[in-house]
Amino acid sequence: MRVISPPGVYAPQCDTALLRQSLDREEPGPGVRTLDLCTGTGVLAVAAALRGAEATTVDLSGVSVATARLNARLHGCRMRAVRGDLAAPVRGERFDLVTVNPPYVPAASSRTPTRGRGRAWDAGPDGRLLLDRICRAAPAVLAPYGVQRAPPGSRAGDWSRRACAPRSSW
Repeated sequence: MRVISPPGVYAPQCDTALLRQSLDREEPGPGVRTLDLCTGTGVLAVAAALRGAEATTVDLSGVSVATARLNARLHGCRMRAVRGDLAAPVRGERFDLVTVNPPYVPAASSRTPTRGRGRAWDAGPDGRLLLDRICRAAPAVLAPYGVQRAPPGSRAGDWSRRACAPRSSW
C-alpha cells in the first residue's frame, strides 16, 4: 500500500507490516469498529477502512492526523482521524479491534519528545514510556470480546498478557 509519510511521522516498516498481517487475519469488515492509536500515517486504519470497517485513528501529533486523513483520501476511503492523547478523544466509545504501534525504542530521556523524529520513536529508558499508559487506556475502549493488536517488538507481549489478557488474542 502506498502511503505518504512526511518528516516527523513514523513511516511504516516491518513492525507495521506484521501488525497489518495481524489486522488482516481479523478480517475487519462492515459493522466492525476499529481504532488505531498512535496512528502515524494511518496505514492500519486505511487498511481496515478499505475492507469496509468503521475506522477511527488517534494521534497526539497534528501532522500525523493530517497525514492519516491524506492517506485515507489517497485511497478513497472514509475514516475518522482525531488528535489527542491515546484513547482520551474516544472516551465512552467501544471498538471491536484496537491496533497500536506506539514509540517503543529505548531512549536516554524519560520525557516524551514534543516534536520531530523522536516523538515517533523514543519511549524512555526502558521502552515503556507509553506502553503502560496504553495498557491502562485500551481496556476501556474495547468492546466485549474485542481484540487488540500491537507489534511483538514493542514489548507489548508482556503488556498484553499482564493487563489485557481477558480481551486479547495474540
